[in-house]
Amino acid sequence: MQDISLSHSGTEACRDMQELFEALSPTRTFAKGEIIYRQGDSATSFCYLKRGRVCVFMTSIDGMEKTLNTASKGELLGEGAFFDRKPRVSSARAVTACEVVMIDEQRLTSLFASHPKLAFELLEILANRIRLLSSQLDSMTFLQADARIARLLLQNETNGSVSLTHEDIAASVGVSRVTVSKTLGRLAAKGDIATAYRKIVIKNRAGLEELSAL
Repeated sequence: MQDISLSHSGTEACRDMQELFEALSPTRTFAKGEIIYRQGDSATSFCYLKRGRVCVFMTSIDGMEKTLNTASKGELLGEGAFFDRKPRVSSARAVTACEVVMIDEQRLTSLFASHPKLAFELLEILANRIRLLSSQLDSMTFLQADARIARLLLQNETNGSVSLTHEDIAASVGVSRVTVSKTLGRLAAKGDIATAYRKIVIKNRAGLEELSAL
């Protein structure tokens, strides 16, 4: 599951929203490995990630974890449970040291009063999330591993590269790390991608789109 990045959603409104959230204070800091919020908790706020990376995951009754997304700077976290006022369906854990703005009802109401268009901009963010969730459900249900991985790379591309580890990819598309490594090797051999330090570079977007049927 991909969280929505305000900085890369492609609209001037969302860029304005990012600037607005960036200016908010105070912020909270979380050390690597620290839990930001837990599955099942009441959601009295949602988060804007100003710095670092966060793993969003679900935990089954028997303790198994399923990674939904690895979020980075400029993304919203936990807003679904905040708006529907139901317990959180996932947890969030800091992958690196993080800085987060916690936005509660009082702060959001104040922002709406001074920036009325913010409500519509948040609706746009939520609509984009629903579209991505539908796409990911289709991917998990109908696509083979190669196609699911190609689609995930395209959905997480920023400025021509993807900052996901093999473990992130494996957890997101529901395959083993070995399958991810083999698939990325095949894509690299075809010239569709190249691997670099802590990132995957998209070399042939059309090839990945054809494989993923986007």
